Amino acid sequence: MCSTSAARPFGCMELWAGNEKAHRTLELAGLEADVIAIPSGADRGGDLSAVFSCSDNIARVVLADCVGHGYVASGVARHIHKLLHKFQDVRDTAGLLASLNDEFTLDAEKASGALRLTTVVTGTFDGRTGEFNFAYAAHPRMLLWRAREGKFFEIGEGMENFPLGFVTGEMYSEQSIQLQPGDMILAFSDGATEVQSPAGEQLTPRGFVQLAESTLAKFSGPVQRLPDFSAALLEGVQSYRGSSELDDDVTLLTLRRAR
Repeated sequence: MCSTSAARPFGCMELWAGNEKAHRTLELAGLEADVIAIPSGADRGGDLSAVFSCSDNIARVVLADCVGHGYVASGVARHIHKLLHKFQDVRDTAGLLASLNDEFTLDAEKASGALRLTTVVTGTFDGRTGEFNFAYAAHPRMLLWRAREGKFFEIGEGMENFPLGFVTGEMYSEQSIQLQPGDMILAFSDGATEVQSPAGEQLTPRGFVQLAESTLAKFSGPVQRLPDFSAALLEGVQSYRGSSELDDDVTLLTLRRAR
């Protein structure tokens, strides 16, 4: 009897996770990952990012954005982190979101202090094939940088779905794209697109795309160090705000397929 990779046990090990101020770079199977996070007005916030190394040469990333910021949102982020460990061996991205949502919603019904709605984006990268599978729970759509075309594209149109905590039984959809060497995925919390200028004008998703492209254009040729791009993009968001102090948590999670 022949066996398939789908039949083999699938396991994941957390390499890093956190909801505190951080800038971390990790090397995965055929993939570079860089996370930069700035909580608003506290040491920890409602943005949770997590990176896992899984069997079959697969890497998993998760970015969750709990409503609000500060102490209350930080508590929700810790709860999401706990649930991630419970379901980290669920192989497909849509199944992971469904499991997280059902448990999170039921916990909210039992909690004395109601858990708040949380948006999530999660993706898995297959280091053997270059395939990137992803799913959303009402999270801002990720950006795909095609190195050959030198342009960012939003990915996952029509996949918004409901956030965690809205209703049990929600079914999530997933999509798959092929990453070529040098291609990048940029996931972010909505604090990056909803940041306001001193005049009260919101950056907006379109403005954030333009900011990301103009940030890359400042580098002569391909970005040599992914952390340099993340830091420069965050600086661009802060520059738009006119201050390093932001009104909402901001997390940028950047992935690049190794050459």
